[in-house]
Amino acid sequence: MFFSFRSKSLWRVVGPLIAIVLLQAVLSAGSLQVMSAVRAYVAGESLWSKGQKDAIHYLQIYVGTGTRDYLRKFDAAIAVPLADRAARQALETPGGDDAIARTAFRQAGNHDDDIGGLIWLFKYFRNMEHVAGAVTAWRNSDALLDQLIRLRIEAEGDVALHDPTATTIKRWAERIGTVDAAMSSLAVDFSEQLGRASRQVSSLLLLVNAIIAAGLAGIVLFHTRRMLWRRWLAETALEREKQRAQLTLASIGDAVIVTAPDDRVSYMNPAAQQLLTTGADTTDRPVSSLFSVVEQPVKGPFGVAEGTEEGRPIQSFLVRPDHSTVPISLVETAITHDGEPAGRVMIIHDMTAERRLVEQLAWAASHDALTGLANRRQFEFELQKLMSGPSAADAHLMLIDLDQFKVVNDTCGHQAGDHLLRDVTGLLQARVRASDTIARLGGDEFGVLLEGCTPEQASRIADGVRQAIRDYRFMWGASTLSVGASVGVVQIRVDTESVAAVMSAADIACYAAKDEGRNRIHVYEADGISNRHREMHWVARVTRAAEENRLELFFQPIVRIGSDGIADFHELTVRLRDDDGRLVPPSEFIPAAERYNVMSIIDRWVVIRAVELLKRRREAGGSLPLLAVNLSGTSLNEQSFAEFVLHTVGEPEIASALCFEITETAAVTSLSNATFFMRELKARGCKFALDDFGTGLSSFMYLKTLPVDYLKIDGQFITQIATDAVDRSMVEAISKVGRALGIATVAEWVESEAVLDELKRIGVDYAQGYHLARPMPLAQLEG
Repeated sequence: MFFSFRSKSLWRVVGPLIAIVLLQAVLSAGSLQVMSAVRAYVAGESLWSKGQKDAIHYLQIYVGTGTRDYLRKFDAAIAVPLADRAARQALETPGGDDAIARTAFRQAGNHDDDIGGLIWLFKYFRNMEHVAGAVTAWRNSDALLDQLIRLRIEAEGDVALHDPTATTIKRWAERIGTVDAAMSSLAVDFSEQLGRASRQVSSLLLLVNAIIAAGLAGIVLFHTRRMLWRRWLAETALEREKQRAQLTLASIGDAVIVTAPDDRVSYMNPAAQQLLTTGADTTDRPVSSLFSVVEQPVKGPFGVAEGTEEGRPIQSFLVRPDHSTVPISLVETAITHDGEPAGRVMIIHDMTAERRLVEQLAWAASHDALTGLANRRQFEFELQKLMSGPSAADAHLMLIDLDQFKVVNDTCGHQAGDHLLRDVTGLLQARVRASDTIARLGGDEFGVLLEGCTPEQASRIADGVRQAIRDYRFMWGASTLSVGASVGVVQIRVDTESVAAVMSAADIACYAAKDEGRNRIHVYEADGISNRHREMHWVARVTRAAEENRLELFFQPIVRIGSDGIADFHELTVRLRDDDGRLVPPSEFIPAAERYNVMSIIDRWVVIRAVELLKRRREAGGSLPLLAVNLSGTSLNEQSFAEFVLHTVGEPEIASALCFEITETAAVTSLSNATFFMRELKARGCKFALDDFGTGLSSFMYLKTLPVDYLKIDGQFITQIATDAVDRSMVEAISKVGRALGIATVAEWVESEAVLDELKRIGVDYAQGYHLARPMPLAQLEG
């Protein structure tokens, strides 16, 4: 039927009328909203004025009484106008922060139901004439609020208000009254402006309602014309949308291709034309004639496909007619009309930039940033690949460690050290074959994989590398320095266990080259167990023995032979109880512990046991002996070791019963660390002895720097002192220097009465050796 509710003609006539009615209803609701918001602002202004008045009232009371409680009441009252100001400022920010404004209005005491109207009116009507005037009056109160707060701060700091006089109260009342009058004036102005705004809005809404009524009456007149124009407008809008869609597709950076049902191109944007490098019109051409898409496994950073055959990542490539390829990601969407295929839309993203970035990241993951060489991870990967291949039997690994590199770093700085490493890289690349793999394994250590190489050829290449580095002169500023290289060479055998085994063997060979005097090569021999292997075996045994408390302390008395000194003086030495119960002397495991930097474990163990012994002696009521504890250079270089000793020693009485022995070589090698360590512990009462004195190159030079209490003269000068005039003269010289500096002297290795008598004649203060007493278990000292 014509008058059915489903009739389009009916709705074309009635629809606009209903729309006008709805619009008028919306405007009525808007009118109520505006009036409600104005009322909310009036209520808010009352709260604002009350807060301002209360704040001024409490401040005046404080000025008159000096009671601080009124300052707190002032702060509570002034918080209301401050919160209103914060809300306004949040709404005045670009975009307006409703959340902050809502929180601030709530803090100002406004009812939750009114806050939405406050925000809405401010955001959409603040530029209206009288609303703008009210906002201006509100904004002008900011300076007065700040002035009132400054008065409060000034009053709090005014000492005169602690006992105010009439003159002080009057002066402050005048200042506060001035602010009060100004703020009251602004509050009146704000209320008047809101009233005018309310009347203005009412008049405006009345006018709008009149206009809507006129529009409702005249809608019938232009409705017919509107219907005639409707078709034209729809067609125009459709054309514009079509143009907009084409412009959008042309602006997209990804290639967009639309095909017809027969898979011929119906549309292609400029990005697609550029990707396919097609200059001619491609419309109506088959897609297969323009490109094809293939998939290939993604290659990892080490040049091989990652993952399993089933699960490895796949990369799509677009293949052009000229067989050039581009990495892409392809998204296809089918087009259907009434359920029937009508073509497809292909969006193709060029992944060239992403692939380039991935390749750069893969290179960075497998190469050293400073030298551009392969890093340790890549080197071990290549080594594993080589060991798994058929050419493993004809390959060698060369490990190169630079000698005196630390001198360059310490003398010229780390920038010079980096420059030297790059120069050494150039020397290596010039001396090895192009097919060999060079890597920087870390610090000043390089590795080279020599493939297809006999042992004689490997030795020649290694020696050529060593000689090239030795002949190189590094110039930095006014300094000219030379470095050497210790080279370890290992043959990779078919039966080699693992990459770790090869690297360990190369490390052992390199250390052996250093032990033999540095600047030389050492070829690893697999037959038999080398000293280095034995030392590495001892490292694990020492660590395990410390964890299982199988280390044992012995003591050897240091006997006073001079007129003055300490009578109860002993040196502590450590032994190791092996798995089979055998007691191992320190000469078997201490060198390995020192070489592989595990002496700190032993040193910490000895310090703890020495302190425990001293505490037990004190608890038993006995006198405390002076215990000499040997410290290694490794412990001296550990920043945490000094903190450990300070924490363990604790009390000054215990500290004064400890004497730490440091070898002259360790002290001179790490002079700054040794000096810091000794001064820190000396301040607690500990004593220090310089062990093996006389073996260094410049023994006397550091005596004024190092705060030592005892000089332990090296035993090599003591054993022949009764028969060798030179040894006697050296010991006598050390003794005289010690007396001049106030440092007591201790002679080691005293093994005969003749030596002891000679030491007494020279004036040495203490003696230690088998002639006097052999090392004894610590239990005897406790007893």
